[in-house]
Amino acid sequence: MTHYVGFDIGATPVKYGLVNEAGEILEKGSFVTTPDDGELMIANMAKQVKTYQEKQDILSVGVSVPGIVRKDGYMVTAGAITAFFDINLKEVCEAAFQLPVVVQNDANCAGIAEQWIGNAQGVSDYIVIALGTAVGCGIIINDAVYQGAHGAAGEIGWTMQQPLDYSQDLEAGSWNFTSGVVLGLYNRYQQATGKEVTDARVILDLVRKGDAQASKVMDRYYEDVAKGLLNLVCAFDPEVILLGGGISTNDEFLGHLSERIDKIKQHHKSLNHLTGVTVADIKPCLLRNDAGLIGAVYQAKQIIA
Repeated sequence: MTHYVGFDIGATPVKYGLVNEAGEILEKGSFVTTPDDGELMIANMAKQVKTYQEKQDILSVGVSVPGIVRKDGYMVTAGAITAFFDINLKEVCEAAFQLPVVVQNDANCAGIAEQWIGNAQGVSDYIVIALGTAVGCGIIINDAVYQGAHGAAGEIGWTMQQPLDYSQDLEAGSWNFTSGVVLGLYNRYQQATGKEVTDARVILDLVRKGDAQASKVMDRYYEDVAKGLLNLVCAFDPEVILLGGGISTNDEFLGHLSERIDKIKQHHKSLNHLTGVTVADIKPCLLRNDAGLIGAVYQAKQIIA
């Protein structure tokens, strides 16, 4: 059986794993991200590749990373990983690993992983949305990741959701700041109550207990997420939208979100008419925290096939 190495570079950890041709993670681990020291990160990655090479014949390496990634592996942006701005990460990694490397945006990796062994198997056109710190988006069209002309397709978190206030940075009213969990939900709750929260379950529990402020914040959050998802349905006509991120694993959240989506559709003449005909279902992702790593390997596998 052939083997590959995958890396999922996040703002805090760099996750890595040894993955076989069936998408099974045989071994995995992580080390601390050093956002300002790219050389150290690459050296730590190369060390792990070498460790796996001592055990197995490694054919290629896949790297999942935040930011705008061009098709040639050039990083236009890299989220919080400032050391990776304006470098060709593919070329740097190939020189360090001495193996073929594919570099892809993390949301795109999560998206294609779901088609390989997740909840999009047999689906050709779909969208994966990750509700995390901000809003990530992977778009799959005709069984392939859609990157756009400059690698920036899927940056839906930048789309503006609120009335435009030109006295401030308009991004403050973007989908990242309305529907991201950290930038949106947590921030809104803190603004409303003065209390810091770092777990959506705390807010959901307060809603169950009848807390008025938590209920108001959560109600607005459901509205904004539902509105954003239906906008994507209108723009791309996917077969399904899959939701990822920790909050998406909560059945209570998914239930209330589905109710809000249905409510909007019922009050939107065209969408209501097309419900069950062209309006995509919205379901949870399957692979969760391993999706980025698995999706990176899937694409590394393709360049060898």
